[in-house]
Amino acid sequence: MPGSSPHLQVGQERSATPLSAREQDVLGCLAQGLSDKQLARRLGISDQTARTHRRNMLGKTAMPNVCALLYLAFHQGWLAWPGAAAGVHGCTD
Repeated sequence: MPGSSPHLQVGQERSATPLSAREQDVLGCLAQGLSDKQLARRLGISDQTARTHRRNMLGKTAMPNVCALLYLAFHQGWLAWPGAAAGVHGCTD
């Protein structure tokens, strides 16, 4: 869906995520293509905290980079496009 941004589904069948709720928020922002600085501003956290969340997510999932992390998140059902389900988590305006 053009112009849509991915969000995390709530209450839908998906594999369990090893990520914390805040890491899931950061993941939603990364899926929208936001930089650490942009997502930090959006979520009200420091740039360093954003980088720490990203690094922790890569470690928890054993993914080598954010692209691989996002692929895993979509494949496992941790991320979905808006409108796919009611109730979403993620990085919103």
